[in-house]
Parts: sequence; structure tokens; C-alpha cells
Amino acid sequence: MVLKVENLKKYYGKKREIRAVDGISFEIQEGEIFSLLGPNGAGKTTTIKCILGLRKPTSGSIQFSGQYGIAYVPEGKELYENYSVERMIATAEELTENFDAKRCWKLTEEFNIPFREKLANLSNGEQTLLYIALTLSQRADLYIFDEPTLGLDPIARNKVLERIRAIPIENEGAAVLYTSHILSEVEKISDKVAILCNGKIAEMDLLDNMKEKFCSIVLENVKLPDLPFIVKYKSTSSENVYITYRADAERLGFECKPASLEMVFEAVIMNQVENSNKG
Repeated sequence: MVLKVENLKKYYGKKREIRAVDGISFEIQEGEIFSLLGPNGAGKTTTIKCILGLRKPTSGSIQFSGQYGIAYVPEGKELYENYSVERMIATAEELTENFDAKRCWKLTEEFNIPFREKLANLSNGEQTLLYIALTLSQRADLYIFDEPTLGLDPIARNKVLERIRAIPIENEGAAVLYTSHILSEVEKISDKVAILCNGKIAEMDLLDNMKEKFCSIVLENVKLPDLPFIVKYKSTSSENVYITYRADAERLGFECKPASLEMVFEAVIMNQVENSNKG
């Protein structure tokens, strides 16, 4: 186990009425890519900042096990803009423990970053790629990526995802904590997924298990069955598409169709919002 988060809470406000993170628990194993998903304000970044020690939890525990520490790519990626790429890599080598400059040069070349340019002259996408290259060149037990591909073109995004997917292999069992609103990329790289809503974990499982647990069914002007979980995903003039538990749908004889991670995510969030409004 690389990371264990247990009953983590982070409240704000004079009366602690703002519950940014409200009692979440999860573990990340060696060699695992764990994605933490949720809408804006769900508690993803607050959770990450608590793990990094940038926010003090209201209560709960965070246990990290590792020799090399944590490498982090934040959502807001800031570097020394008056430095050249070459100087930035040299500075990172001086200041960062277990930093592999040769690897960083290879990644810089792979990402097509002009190494003699000043960072101020790079595009936002090139600066993001440099930040990721610097992070991937650091030996760590846990790599945390908070919206790392924001602003990247599809080709660059795929290169980054390939590199992130290779982290556990290239770094002897290192793990990854990943957040993104682009669920198709989460689906490409994740082993396990947790869906956050209103500071709580609404659903958590291995990615394949989660997709197997849910399915989509089509109902054509029939009475909605009484099921523990059923959410209208979309509707047309002739039919309605619902997301529900596969086991319940099969038990009632409905034809089950696969549900993508995006469909599952939207259904889980809609279900949480509906239940919250009822309460």
C-alpha cells in the first residue's frame, strides 16, 4: 500500500458549515492508477492538498508509505518564465532529489519542446508538457496529477497518457493519483475509480467492475420499474435511456447495453443530486 486515506474531513466556515471533504476513505496500492473523479467543487483538489500537507484536515488520517516521496502536477502549472527550457531542467536537477536529467531531456525531445527557448515564449501547452516532463523525471512512490492534460492537443494528450500509464512499470511499482474532467482519458489509464460528490465518495471500484455493475436500458413509454438505482440518462420522442444496476435489469428481463464511464459518472452524480434535493 502506498497511500491510505481514512475518514478524511475538511470543513470551512466559522461553524464548519462548508464540508469540502466529508468523511472519505480510500487506499492506493503499489502499481495502481487511481482516478478521483467529480464535478467542480466535489472535493478533489482539497483532498489532494490535504494529502500533500498543503491543507490541514479537520479530522481523519492520511498514511503514506514510500522511500522517495510524492511528485505532483497541479492544475495551475507555474514555472520560471525568464528561464530557458535548458536552464529550467538544470535548476530542477539541482533542487530536486532523485531527479533524472537524462530522462527529462528525452521526454522534452519526445514532447517536441524547443529546449533553447525561454519559457515565456512557449505556448501554454508546451509549458504544461515541460512541467509534466519535469515531474516524470523525478523518482517518486506516488505521482499526483490534477488535470494534467488541460489545454493539450489530442496528440500531446495521448503521449502524456502513455507516459502516465507506464509509470508503475518504469518506476518499480510506483502509484498514480489522477484527476480529470475528460473521462475518456480516465477510462484509458485507470485501474480503480472513485466518484466524489458533495465531499463524499458516491461510488468506488475497479474500473472494469464499475462498468460491469451498471448498464443502460431503453424503455419505450412503459412504467418506470421500482429499482434501487435508476437514472434517466437521455430521452427522445419515442424512448428513454436509463442507467441502472445490471443485476437488477437482468433480473427483470431488460436488454442490457454497456455503459461507458462517462454514462456511469453522470448517472451517479445525478442520483446523488436527486437524493440530496429530496433530503
